[in-house]
Amino acid sequence: MAEHTSPGGETATPAGESTASVSALERVRRVPMAPAAVALGLSLVLGLLLSFMVPDDPGALALMVLGAAVAAAAGFTVRTLSRNADGWTLATAAIAAAFGAHVMAVTGAVGGENEVLSMIGAEGPSFNDALLAALATPPFSAGTLLAGVVAALITGWGRPWG
Repeated sequence: MAEHTSPGGETATPAGESTASVSALERVRRVPMAPAAVALGLSLVLGLLLSFMVPDDPGALALMVLGAAVAAAAGFTVRTLSRNADGWTLATAAIAAAFGAHVMAVTGAVGGENEVLSMIGAEGPSFNDALLAALATPPFSAGTLLAGVVAALITGWGRPWG
């Protein structure tokens, strides 16, 4: 909101601008990179938190349910923070969801207990090593791509294009 001060010290607002305060959500929406930054941060944090729920012997159902949670969170975050459904918005949701699902799946699967190793008195990789493995490997798998598509669908469903 642009205010102008007159020589007498009075402030005046230009015509057409309201004097009401702008909400925090609207201020975030005005920043062009805000949906990408918030969605990536949320996907990383949620992926790390959900990685503890990945079972020691990860099954397809568990990974699909947890991946769907990451995809829904990324999709609704980008949908809330963006004004329209252009290509950049859909790509932002897809990349954030794929990244979060990948970190969740790899960190949870690699960092879990390994019964064979525990039988001989050895240990599997620690959480830090599992996270490094997730960050070092490319997130191109059917599950991460599916999570990205779901997040893009959530973001763009029923919204005007462009």
